[in-house]
Amino acid sequence: MAENSLYPSFGVVSYTSVYGEHKMTIPTRDWNAGIGTNGYGGYLGWDESTANDALDMWTDLITDVAAFALATMNFVNVTIYKMAAPNAPSIPVTQIPLNIVGTSTATTQDKATQSTWNFRSTLFGVYKLVLLDSPVGTGFAKTFPATFGAPDLAVIGGLTDFTKAWSARDGSPPANCHSKTYTLNDKLRREYGMA
Repeated sequence: MAENSLYPSFGVVSYTSVYGEHKMTIPTRDWNAGIGTNGYGGYLGWDESTANDALDMWTDLITDVAAFALATMNFVNVTIYKMAAPNAPSIPVTQIPLNIVGTSTATTQDKATQSTWNFRSTLFGVYKLVLLDSPVGTGFAKTFPATFGAPDLAVIGGLTDFTKAWSARDGSPPANCHSKTYTLNDKLRREYGMA
């Protein structure tokens, strides 16, 4: 396996905030056109026995993530890509409509922010899930699992469920969320005319 490869499959979630358009890349196990009942294929879970419909798996995760987005944010769709080998080009195979809007009612800083859930995989690799333009309610202080509320635990539970097919870039499943961090994203600050 090539270091840091997205092989064999990944999804790119397109989403918009009131400030701009963003993309979130999430690696998975191999996408299979023959799995699933909604016409978008699916994935075999890490337990090797659970078949996951792609529409259902992506909708469940992004609905949990939407708890950290304002109602002005819309998760539009996810484009699924496959790779024939770790160094091969990525080929788009399907696009799943999402149209999931944020459900957070927070009134804290959201413009140009970056929230990151930090995990270790079962092979001790790094796995990160990043959400941009998400309200920050902690004054940018790092938070830890002991203080996580139900919305964070839902995101973590979905990503670390071995019946699902989420993957780290080392080819193993996310296994342990050790922190959540918050920062201002300098690229977005420049893009939004804040710097």
